[in-house]
Amino acid sequence: MATKKVKNKVKKVKPKAKIKKAKKAAVKHEKKIVIDTNKLLKLEEARKYVIDVAGEKGLEVFEFLISKGEMEENMLAKKLKFEKANAIRKFLYRLYNKNLVSYRKVRKNNKAWYTYFWKANPEKLVFIIKEMYEEEIKQTKKSIELNKAEDFYVCDICNRRYDVNEALQNDFRCKNDGGVLTHIESGKILEDKQSRIDFLNKKLHALDQLVK
Repeated sequence: MATKKVKNKVKKVKPKAKIKKAKKAAVKHEKKIVIDTNKLLKLEEARKYVIDVAGEKGLEVFEFLISKGEMEENMLAKKLKFEKANAIRKFLYRLYNKNLVSYRKVRKNNKAWYTYFWKANPEKLVFIIKEMYEEEIKQTKKSIELNKAEDFYVCDICNRRYDVNEALQNDFRCKNDGGVLTHIESGKILEDKQSRIDFLNKKLHALDQLVK
């Protein structure tokens, strides 16, 4: 008996169709991050970080972009009372180097130059502060492990800490200012370090509440 060969028809998908399908899937699964910027900018660590990066004026630029949204560079300079766009760029570039702001450029009417539009990225600041907390927790935990079996001596003037050997070598006097070294049991130090970890974990939890 002759058998029929059945050819399986495979539906070919054009490359363009695949790309469109992938883009749609990416958009569908992309979750927009919303930050409670009012609470974020009240955090001492957040404000200090921006000031360290771009100064007081940089913080002003960052806060303004958060409140007003994307803005053209010259208009931004005008609103913040900078004489020229060049004057505000150094602050924008400092913020940009830490991903705290971003820009898009548009060429209008086929002109040779671009117009720049800037916007703030508050979510980046949240992640930066979060990493700072997590790194301090990590280092504090390491310190706890190292200090578990040791006793320490602390200067009663500058609070510099010495281990037993250092204290003996210096006749229980501080090398900085000659202050008397007072004995402190490691248990107290470990307790303080654990309290710091608990405090930072609370800070992390509060930071997580800013992200919706």
